Amino acid sequence: MSAVDHSLHAHKQGDAKHSHSKEVSNQNLLLIALVLTLGFSGVEAAAAYFAGSLALISDAAHMVTDAAALGLALVAQIIAKRPPSPKHSFGFGRAEALAAFVNGIAMLALVAWIVGEALTRFFTPHQVDGLTVSIVAAIGLLMNVIVAWVLSHDKKSVNTRAALVHVMGDLLGSVGALIAGLVIQFTGWMPADALLSIFVSLLILKSTFSILRESYHFLMEGVPLHIDYLEVGSDLKNIPGVLAVHDLHVWEMTPSFPALIGHIEIAQMSEWPDIMGRINLMLLNKHGIDHVTLQPEVAGMVDEHTHDEQLQVEIKKSTIIHQGETFYVTCASGDGPHRMAYHAWGNPINPKVLVCVHGLTRRGSDFKTVAEAMSQEYYVVCPDIVGRGDSDRLKNPMLYAVPQYVSDMATLIKQLGVTQVDWFGTSMGGLIGMVYASMPKSPIRRMLINDVGPRIEPEAIQRLGSYVGQPFAFTNRADALQRLNEICASFGLHTPEEWEIYNGPMLVQKDGFWVMHYDPDISVPFASVNPIMAKAGEMAMWHAFKQIHIPMLIVRGGVSDLLSAKTVAEMCKVNPHIRSIEIPGVGHAPAFVKPEQIALVKEFFS
Repeated sequence: MSAVDHSLHAHKQGDAKHSHSKEVSNQNLLLIALVLTLGFSGVEAAAAYFAGSLALISDAAHMVTDAAALGLALVAQIIAKRPPSPKHSFGFGRAEALAAFVNGIAMLALVAWIVGEALTRFFTPHQVDGLTVSIVAAIGLLMNVIVAWVLSHDKKSVNTRAALVHVMGDLLGSVGALIAGLVIQFTGWMPADALLSIFVSLLILKSTFSILRESYHFLMEGVPLHIDYLEVGSDLKNIPGVLAVHDLHVWEMTPSFPALIGHIEIAQMSEWPDIMGRINLMLLNKHGIDHVTLQPEVAGMVDEHTHDEQLQVEIKKSTIIHQGETFYVTCASGDGPHRMAYHAWGNPINPKVLVCVHGLTRRGSDFKTVAEAMSQEYYVVCPDIVGRGDSDRLKNPMLYAVPQYVSDMATLIKQLGVTQVDWFGTSMGGLIGMVYASMPKSPIRRMLINDVGPRIEPEAIQRLGSYVGQPFAFTNRADALQRLNEICASFGLHTPEEWEIYNGPMLVQKDGFWVMHYDPDISVPFASVNPIMAKAGEMAMWHAFKQIHIPMLIVRGGVSDLLSAKTVAEMCKVNPHIRSIEIPGVGHAPAFVKPEQIALVKEFFS
């Protein structure tokens, strides 16, 4: 094995101002506390045996646990001082938090034992020597005060604080034992011993839960409790020269040393040194973050191969502009190949691609108004998901599901020859986008999710089941359109002209009847879902949603029965990359044919 290259772990000018081998708490403090605690625990255990006192027994056991806690803390700090290595580039600072967590669990077990034993003694009282209990408890109290005073000199280490909680708990135990001894000595009331033990145990729990919560949060790489993640992001965006911030993460590498990584979009790379200097100063002074790793990106430069100057010239010279023409891509399934149709607007050699994916019973034409508005900036692609519109129908209806749809979309994007796309997904199209965006190396760069989330309300499922795949046939097109408009009433109030643009393409003529464009068998997997499957699917979607690390906009219809306001709030809580907006007076799902709704799309994707 080659010698360790310590320069890999070292920091140069402009890096964080600390070393990974951070200064840990004074080990001498822990050693002194360990010797005092372990020594007196033996004395107290012997006295507890002869006095027959639960308060003293619990206090002695508690002090033994204290000694173990202090020993763990001491070992953890010795480990934490070890320098970084090729296998542990951040060093071993997390050992302190791990020891703190173990100490907290041990304290919970001890409290449970004390309470259980105390309850037993209420029914079978034990004879207790009050004088012995009082004397030993008083000495124990003094000893714990000394140990607590020693440990209080190190307030920075969560590990030392965890050990201090043990000692403070034992100090309270000594107080309880002293009170119990005095009560028994002067009144002879034996239950005081058990009662005080329970009271002290309950007092200990609050501090123990605090340590457990903090150490668990740290071990799970949570945002440091004293740092506001959203405020950090906002402050970064307000730095002069910063155009956008994404992929931002804040955590603690070792206790008390927060770190930050992310991507910063700027206008020109030559500005980066000055911008980075301003960022470092702000993060250190305002948020106490001094380990910063940021990747600068020139705004609009998503991929160097698709954004070079020659390509921009070719785009401007190109006279090929699609205006809703239909194209096909051949996709694979378990039943063999099938064709998926897609409709396109804009310049086909434009590397900026906006993919618009429709809902369960809809088709790509839903986005005609959006596509026309966005085609100057994007090449807009609106597929008919298999089984809908101009796409083929599948032999096996159980393949009408999100995994097949994601596979087909990956094939489409590969055929388009781009490495990144923006995504607009309505209802089912939003679910497809969420699953696709959660996958490794997903091409989705930014996503608008229209009125759908990981949880779908049961009322909406019942409503969808009332018409999806049900008989729909009219001899008169006007009657068919009127009925379809009634089904889609929740989409919002629209003029007859808007309904014609939006719902007209949903109707096709077959055997003299006007019917829906989709394969009725798309309802087969939908109808086969039982409550257990639905719950499992919801859990899977929540897991996928949490893995998405791109900017997202959640649009909710103000009276939507499918996406609740509670679900939107939960989505915003579990994923820091999103913002949400609500369209009043609209149910599931906003149609995005109104000018004000089109403006939302332009604002988000611009």
